[in-house]
Amino acid sequence: MDPFAPYTAQALSFRLAGQPQDYAVGPYRPGSLDAGLRQAARAGHCVLLGAGAGAALADIRSRLPGGVGLSVCELYPAHAAALEPVTDREVWLLADASETALAWMLFSAGLVPGRAACLLNPEVADPTAKARFKAVQRLHAAYSPLEIPAAPAGRPSLGVAAILHPGEPDLEGFFAALPGAACEAVALWDAPEPPAHLSGAPIPVRHLAHPLGADFAAQRNRLLAACRTDWVLMLDADERLDQALAALLPGLVAQGQCASFAFPRRAVGPGGVKVGFGLWPDLQLRLFRRLPGLRFVRPVHERLEGLSGPTGLCIGAGIRHLCDSLKQSGAIDGKLALFDQAAGREGLHRRSGEYPTVPEEYLAGLPGAALLGQWPESVSFLPL
Repeated sequence: MDPFAPYTAQALSFRLAGQPQDYAVGPYRPGSLDAGLRQAARAGHCVLLGAGAGAALADIRSRLPGGVGLSVCELYPAHAAALEPVTDREVWLLADASETALAWMLFSAGLVPGRAACLLNPEVADPTAKARFKAVQRLHAAYSPLEIPAAPAGRPSLGVAAILHPGEPDLEGFFAALPGAACEAVALWDAPEPPAHLSGAPIPVRHLAHPLGADFAAQRNRLLAACRTDWVLMLDADERLDQALAALLPGLVAQGQCASFAFPRRAVGPGGVKVGFGLWPDLQLRLFRRLPGLRFVRPVHERLEGLSGPTGLCIGAGIRHLCDSLKQSGAIDGKLALFDQAAGREGLHRRSGEYPTVPEEYLAGLPGAALLGQWPESVSFLPL
C-alpha cells in the first residue's frame, strides 16, 4: 500500500503562484544507474529523485529484483501529475515543492539510509532542478539513527520558556498543557508587567514582563537569560506538545549526543494539518542545552546561534500549532502585521485558507513516525 498517496494527492491539488511547475529533461544513458541499483537492491527500496522523461524510471522498473520497492520523488507538481499510471509494478509517487518535506516524508515512511537508496535521475537537465534534487539526496544521506535511554536516571533539568501576550486566547490551556517532565517554566510577557497569575500549570511558573518592541530575537534573549535549567524548551502561546513528544522529553535531555532537537510543527486547523510548499514539516529547533554563548538573531523568524554538534530529529513527535484553531482572523492578521513590522517590509506575511491538508491521524500512522535520528552540524534546514 502506497503510504504517500494521501499526501501527494493533496500536494498536487494546489498551485502556488510563481512556483516553478516543470524542468528541462535530457537523454538517458543506459547503465548510468547501475551502481545505484545495486545499492537499492541491498537496501530493499529504490527512491528515484525526479521523474524525468520516464526512460530512467522504465529502466529501473525493468531491472529491480522482485520485492524491492520503488518510489519517485518529484519537486515540480505539474511534472509529477503528468506521469503515466504504472501498471506492471507498484510505484509510490511522492510530490511536494519542498526539499525538506520530501526528505522528511521518506523518513516518516521508514525509508531512511540503509533501508532505501536515493538515486538522482540523470535525465534532470535543468541546473536549478538538479541542485534541488541533490539537496533532497543530501538531507536523506545525512540522517543517522539516534538512541535514547529508555529509563534515564539522574537526567539534566529541563525548563519551559515562553513569550506570551496577555491578549492571547486560551492561555489557561497553554499553562495546563505544560509538560510535567519540566521542573519549571518562565513566562516573559509582552507587557509592562505580568497579568494576574494564571493557575492550572502542573509545574511552577515564574512570570516576568518586558514590552516586545517588534524584536522577537531580543525578547527571546531576555527570556533565555532568565532560564536556570540545564535544558530549555521554548514554546509559543498557540503551541502544544503532542503526547508522543511529551513522553520523549526525559530521554531526549538524558542522551549525550545532541545538544539540540528540532521538531516538526503541524499547523492544525478545521481541515487537518496544512501540507505542501514548506508548510510541513516546518521544523522548529525548540529544545536545546543551555550553554554559554547562545543567542538569538534576526528580529523575526529568529534563529539560535552558538550551538555545535548534531541536531536531533523526532520524526513523528512534534508540536501542534493551533494558530488557526484558537485565533480569530483579525487576530491572525494582527500577528502577521507584527511580523512585517519586525521584518521591515509590508505584505511579506500573508495567510491563505486554500492550502492542502491531511488528517493528523495520517501523519501519526506512518510506519516511520516513531523514528529518532540526527543530522550533522553541517546540515542546514532552518529558514535563511
